[in-house]
Amino acid sequence: MYNYVSKIIFALITLLSFQVCNSQIRTEQFNKNLKSISKKSILPGFSVTILKNDSIYFQNGYGFAEKKLKKKYTLETIQPIGSISKTIIGFSIMKCIDLGYFTLDTDINTILPFKIQNPNFPNSIITIKDLATHTSSLIDNEATYLSLYSVGEKPLLKLGSFLNEYYSKEGKFYSLSNFGTFEPGKEYNYSNIASSLASYIIELKSGLSFEAFTKKYIFDPIKMNDSHWFYDKSKSEHYATLYEINKTDITYLKPFLNKDNSVKIYSCITYSDGSLKTSTQDLTKYTLEMIKGFYGTSNLLSKESYSTLFQKQFSEENMPLNMDVKEPNRAVFWCYSKKGKLIHTGSDIGVTAFLSFDPITKIGRIIMINAALDGEKNDKAVKDFMKIIGEIEKFEATLNEN
Repeated sequence: MYNYVSKIIFALITLLSFQVCNSQIRTEQFNKNLKSISKKSILPGFSVTILKNDSIYFQNGYGFAEKKLKKKYTLETIQPIGSISKTIIGFSIMKCIDLGYFTLDTDINTILPFKIQNPNFPNSIITIKDLATHTSSLIDNEATYLSLYSVGEKPLLKLGSFLNEYYSKEGKFYSLSNFGTFEPGKEYNYSNIASSLASYIIELKSGLSFEAFTKKYIFDPIKMNDSHWFYDKSKSEHYATLYEINKTDITYLKPFLNKDNSVKIYSCITYSDGSLKTSTQDLTKYTLEMIKGFYGTSNLLSKESYSTLFQKQFSEENMPLNMDVKEPNRAVFWCYSKKGKLIHTGSDIGVTAFLSFDPITKIGRIIMINAALDGEKNDKAVKDFMKIIGEIEKFEATLNEN
């Protein structure tokens, strides 16, 4: 009997050792393939992180954070992550709900010091949920939005002051083009400015700047020590240089570019919609904490608030018009992809980032790139990026076999 049990134990150990060895070989090959792509790519630098359950399964940086100096892109490299920043607004909304400041159904005009009214629907209320799902009927006037960017370390105007000037009838930036033609809650229309309005409401109710609120309730608790909203000289040695690698004849971009198409330091008045600066290691901490929250094991929010944060906000019966076919449902500042993944993407001047988590396979994915993929004549950049995606998908398929 003893000999029989020993043989079983030996067989199990042998099988486990084989699986571990096989996994290491796949991981090493994956890393080798990404290095090969990086060497031939026009992408200056990038990082790839793969999560499985609540653990980091793979993580590495490639290429350069600064091309001239050949400074490597590492897990400590800091760069903006574009609109993935909006998921921080989503978390902060749910924290405010836990703190009793408001609910998703709260009329924003019961909080704001100035009144916001869609002139096409003067009797309709706009709720926190409408802001969080991009269905508020408050839209981005493109010319105004682009003017909010400026070269320099700090925005030219305070967020609250701008929002007053944008939404109030007497405001400098007020226009009928700031409002949609469908009633609040009835049509999806992605809005950066309305997203920043949600962060301003958080400031009003909490008595803290959004910067201080996020530091207190998320960055500090999970030790996201690299993460911040505005230029920080003490962290700047870890900053990636950003690049516009595609054709850059777009007029509004020219003031932001150096002769080598690297990007000057810039800021945006509506910073909360896309200006979070963070590292791969910090964004990984955040993503793992959100995954824990999804499964009810994080204590940063109540279980009820985490459930609402990730809950699909629309059913087939109440689906807004104009929903993005690639993202057919919304959570609270998160998106659901057609395949059921929780996702958010980010892009800005010299910036590309992707974050996703699949509740079924329990695989998470983070990609950060210190260059913009969009722009004219971007075929090469997109082709290089799709090679990275192809390798990631092959690697993730092996994780599903385990």
